Amino acid sequence: MGILDWISVGKLAAERDDNLTEYFFDNGVLSSVLGSPSSFLVLGRKGAGKTAVFNFLKQNPTRYLDASDVLISLTFEDYNWNVHALLQNPHAAESLAYKDSWRFVIYAEALKAIAEWAGTAKIKLPKSVQSANKIMASLFDSPTPSIYQLVGRKLLSLSKVKLPSAGVALEDGSVEVNAGEVSFEEVQAEKSLQESLSNNVAGLIEILERAIDDCAGMPCRVFICFDRVDEAWDDVSFDVSRRVIAGLVGAADSITSKCSGKIRPIVFLREDIFESLSLNDLNKLREDCGALLHWDASSLYRMLLERVNFFASKAGIDAVDAVDDLFDKKEMRQRAKPSTYMLRRTMMRPRDLISMLSKVIDSMKEAASDPFEETEVPVAETLSTDAIYAAEPGYSEWLGAELIDEWAVQNPTIRAYLNALRSHGSTNITRDEFEDELRKQGLDATAQVMDDALRFLFDNSVIGLKVGQSNIWKFKCVYPSQGFVACDVYHVHDGLIRGLGLKEPRGN
Repeated sequence: MGILDWISVGKLAAERDDNLTEYFFDNGVLSSVLGSPSSFLVLGRKGAGKTAVFNFLKQNPTRYLDASDVLISLTFEDYNWNVHALLQNPHAAESLAYKDSWRFVIYAEALKAIAEWAGTAKIKLPKSVQSANKIMASLFDSPTPSIYQLVGRKLLSLSKVKLPSAGVALEDGSVEVNAGEVSFEEVQAEKSLQESLSNNVAGLIEILERAIDDCAGMPCRVFICFDRVDEAWDDVSFDVSRRVIAGLVGAADSITSKCSGKIRPIVFLREDIFESLSLNDLNKLREDCGALLHWDASSLYRMLLERVNFFASKAGIDAVDAVDDLFDKKEMRQRAKPSTYMLRRTMMRPRDLISMLSKVIDSMKEAASDPFEETEVPVAETLSTDAIYAAEPGYSEWLGAELIDEWAVQNPTIRAYLNALRSHGSTNITRDEFEDELRKQGLDATAQVMDDALRFLFDNSVIGLKVGQSNIWKFKCVYPSQGFVACDVYHVHDGLIRGLGLKEPRGN
C-alpha cells in the first residue's frame, strides 16, 4: 500500500469534519478560559481553530466541566441580527444598545438549563424561578423558551410577537398579555411599540436575574458558548453586526462579573472583529477576560500528526513520529526541512498547515493519475518534496484569498494593498516604493495612510521587518509580542510570494 492510498489530513472546515473529535489537539486554550472565572472570550484569527475548539468542547464537555455543570452551545449560521433592533435600548450608547437584549437571551437560556437540571436531579426550584417560568410561558407559550423562540427561527421568520399591554408588574411577578399581536414590521415602524418592548425586556431581565440569584446554592453552573457570531459579517450587515456583537461582549462581561461563576457566557470571536468593536477598555477586556488561540511550531506539528496518524491507524499503518518522516528528502532548498519550509509559508494557523499538506497530497495524486503521462508512476512510499514546490502556487493563491475574506468587510483596502505589492513585483519593498504603488491604485497615500497601511500589513503578517542589526525577518504571526517599527525595507510573507508573482531581488 502506497502513502497516497491512506494519507489524509481531514477537512479544512471544523464544522464539516465528522472526525474532528477523533484527532482534535488541545493547545490549552479551553483549560485557560474555562479555568478562569473572569474569562469569557476566546479570540483568534480566521483559521486559528476557534470552531474546532468550540465543537470539541460541545462533544466532550465532561473533559473540562464538572458533572453538575450544564453546557449550552449556540451557533448563528441562520441568525438574523435585526431581531436585536427590536429589543435594543434606544436611549443607551451605541456600544450598549444591544447589551440588554443579549442579557435577556442569556438569562432565559440559563434559567431554562437550571430548571431542566433541577428536574432531572429532583431538586425543588425556588419560588422566584417558578414565577419566572410562568411569566415566560405567558409570553412565549412555553415555560422554558429556546433561543430560537426568543431570537431565532420563530421570531425571525417575521411571524408575530406577543406584547404585554401594560408592561411587567414586578410587584407580584405577573405579566398581563394583550390578546392581540403585532408584527416585527409594525414594531420597527412604531417608536412607541419599540419603547414598550424595550421596557418589558428590562423588566423581564430583573425577574430572570432575581430568579438566577436565588439559585446560587445549587451546584449547577451554566456555560453558554457562542460560536460563528460572524455569520452576518458582510458589507451589507456590517454596521448592525458590529453593534450586536459589541452588545454580546458587553452582556457577557456584565454577567460574568455579576454571577460569580454561576452563569458563564463564553464567546468565540475572530480577533479582527473584536478589534473593530466600539467598546470601552477594549485592550483591558482582551488582557483580563480573554484567551488568545495562539499556536507555535511544536503545537502545529502535533496537531497535524494527530490528523495524519488517525488515518494511518485506520489503514493499519504505523504511526508517524515527525512531519519530516512523511517525505522522501530531509532537506529542501536552502537546506530547510520540509516541515520548516511549509511552516514558513503559513501564518501559524492550523488551517494554513492543513491546507498546505492537503494540496501537496492532491498534487501527488494528480501526477500519479495524469492521463498524458506515458511512463508508469511507481507507487510512492513517501510524499515527494517536489510536490511541495508544485503545490505552492495554488496554496499561495488560497492564502491571499483567505486574507481578503478575513478583512474585506472592515478594511476593503486590503485588495489595493495586495495589488500594490503585486504590481511592485519584488519580495522586498521600501516605504517610498509602496507609496508609489498605492498611488497607482488610486489611493491618496498621505503620511497617515502610509503609517496605517504598513502597520495593518505588519499586524496581519503580510509583511515582516528586521529589528536592529538582526538578519531575521520578523512576522507578527511568529513573534506576537513584536510591535511595528518603521524600517527602510519590508519583506512580503513567504506564503504570499507565489500567489502575488513576486521575485527575490538580486543579491538575496
